[in-house]
Amino acid sequence: MKFIDWNILRQNLKQKLKRIFTKPEQKSYLKKLLDNIEKQDSENKNLPFKIIEIREKGFIVKVCGLRGYISFNHMPWTYNNNIAWNAVFPYLKGKLFFSKIYQIQKNPISIMLNGEIPQFKKPELTEDRMYHGIILNKTNFGAFIDIGYAFNWKNGSLIGLLHKSHFETIEHFEKIEIGEIIKLLFWGYNEKEQVIFGLKPELKEWFTNEIEQLIGTILPVKTIKAPDNNVTYIVKDRFSASLLINKSIYPENRPKIRKAIRNLKDGEIIHCEIISINKPKRTFQLKWNTPSEIEEISSRNITKGNLQSQKTNNIPDTRNTIENCLNTEVVEQLTLIGKTVNVKVIKENKSFGRAKVKYLVEDKYPGNLKISDDFFTFGFSEMKHIEKNLQNGEIINCKVLSVRNNTVNIQWKFNKKELFRFFR
Repeated sequence: MKFIDWNILRQNLKQKLKRIFTKPEQKSYLKKLLDNIEKQDSENKNLPFKIIEIREKGFIVKVCGLRGYISFNHMPWTYNNNIAWNAVFPYLKGKLFFSKIYQIQKNPISIMLNGEIPQFKKPELTEDRMYHGIILNKTNFGAFIDIGYAFNWKNGSLIGLLHKSHFETIEHFEKIEIGEIIKLLFWGYNEKEQVIFGLKPELKEWFTNEIEQLIGTILPVKTIKAPDNNVTYIVKDRFSASLLINKSIYPENRPKIRKAIRNLKDGEIIHCEIISINKPKRTFQLKWNTPSEIEEISSRNITKGNLQSQKTNNIPDTRNTIENCLNTEVVEQLTLIGKTVNVKVIKENKSFGRAKVKYLVEDKYPGNLKISDDFFTFGFSEMKHIEKNLQNGEIINCKVLSVRNNTVNIQWKFNKKELFRFFR
């Protein structure tokens, strides 16, 4: 016994009735539209189409006056799953894109499109700027966001991961829904050219490579001493840090270092090396490795009677303390931190006409230069372009960020005049 497929029967009947009741002038109009599409297809032209409805595996579209179909797999960009397409459909509806004909049939009329053709330019994103994006999917480690919506899809899709640690709480992360519009900051690209997103400007350096550049540098550390003599360490007035005294970090002199820590005064400044970073907790691991400083503080005669009188306003000038306990060169380098200094450009000619650029801080110390403006830090290609146009012996004004291995890390912040000079 042969079973009847009622869906096929209904579709065939519908098509027959349509042919019977279609007016001659309507048939002529449809023929003209089809002939026009075939002509443009034969000329290999790109056809504009507009998304109007969504189906399980693709979109119903309007192309050259006729209804057609384009599968998700043949859209101008792709997602990993159909959940994402359902999330963005409300914001794609009515938008115009371009395609080629994938397959066309006249009777009954059936048009399938292929949108996998070049039609977008890479958007020019501004670092630290806020953009609107659509949540495509959520995972255990974060949410995937598409900010193509921010450009009205004129640049196609641009996806990045927003790690769940950006959110205030886990509950806040769990409340956001797929398809929701979210505001987020663009923080540049990682080494794999993947987009980096964030929510809070103050957390940027923890999610880019900026914070990792501090490893190995010696920085001033503020000590806050509680009444119970527990010491808290603050780096750059905003980062918490820990100073562990163990054998792996200090093979020798651990008793003297512990004594120096006990003798620290509330608000005193010491100088420590950043040896590691804990990103999840956003803290630094310090190593106090300025022997003369440790020697001077550990030798203090602290008695019980004067412990209560250790207030910040009674602490001698920390610069004088450093000058008394460290060698002159280290002192001079450390006291430059935060100041604007003169930096001399030295260009050395190498083989094949190439020039190597070096920087001399205050005519004494080698410098490591970083260049930025009000919006972002320049990358490798921009740096090479700027260095190529610098003059040998030229003096530039830079801010000292830190000191590392006898090298002074400096920042040259461009104004409008300097931007025009190098990028006009």
